[in-house]
Amino acid sequence: VGLSVTVVERDSVGSHASGYALGLLNPTNETGSIESLNHQSFIMHQEMLEVVEQESGVDVQVLTMPHIELALEESEIVTLKKECDRIAAFSNFTTNWLEPDEITRFDSRITREIYGGLLVEDVIAIDSYNFTLATAQAAESRGAEYVLREATGLVYDRDRVAGVMVGEDCINCGTVVLALGPWSGAASLWAGIDIPIVPQKGEILRLEGLNPRLDFHVHGFTLGSSCSILQKADGAVWLAATVQDDTGFDVTPSLDARESLVLRGTRMMPELEWQQMLLQTACMRPVTPDGDPIFGKIPDKEGVFIASGTGGQGILLAPVIGRAMADLISAG
Repeated sequence: VGLSVTVVERDSVGSHASGYALGLLNPTNETGSIESLNHQSFIMHQEMLEVVEQESGVDVQVLTMPHIELALEESEIVTLKKECDRIAAFSNFTTNWLEPDEITRFDSRITREIYGGLLVEDVIAIDSYNFTLATAQAAESRGAEYVLREATGLVYDRDRVAGVMVGEDCINCGTVVLALGPWSGAASLWAGIDIPIVPQKGEILRLEGLNPRLDFHVHGFTLGSSCSILQKADGAVWLAATVQDDTGFDVTPSLDARESLVLRGTRMMPELEWQQMLLQTACMRPVTPDGDPIFGKIPDKEGVFIASGTGGQGILLAPVIGRAMADLISAG
């Protein structure tokens, strides 16, 4: 849109949640006020992933695959069959209800203690770190500048933003987008309003790969929470993810999370019990009270905008929010 862009990044690109996320692009698994945004952004991903790879030279490790939502309890059958009808309304997805024996034929490693499942074709899996890095490098190739320093405040000329403080230095500008993720609440003082975004801890396990590889994403609700099983392009199997509120900014991997993910994963695919753990990661999602992201203009502050609070959907929503912010800034 012809704008001169500077990105201020406190740490290296993708060193927090953006680099540790599961990287599953599945707009069908959520309803509510941002359902249409999820689908718009999914289509934008389909259009941009190859371009981003070409412009950056970074392999985003794109995999296109089916998604299976397991009915692990009999009570889930009715709900998932309704989901089948809902998702079928989207022209770029096909859905089918699978009986337990059909799921077993799909992959015999899935537990036989199921009541069926919902097959959705097709979703996309990417490497979230590579995607974040590729997007940054593609932006640089188009003229964006990255400054690896911590933003500490905004400078105003009356009520119009005039710059961003980085330590004792000021980067002059006429527009600022506050995209601080789980640290967004700290910008409340800069913006003069309450920004109700807090960190939510999430943990993921990476296990050694299955052979033959798992060529679909499987998800289910068990033991009081949900769990994804996804074998990434590099072969590692990811179990994701825990949800823990009120932990502040703690990103220490915990034994409780590890045990919980193993129990949930093996409930759906018992063979995972024998897969060696490669890595356990913990990061912070930026969450809002109602679960919806916050993006738009900050009231009573000219040139100040916010884009944050995407929870666990930051990678999926990145293109549509980026486009919306660019349009809002350039066209008003």
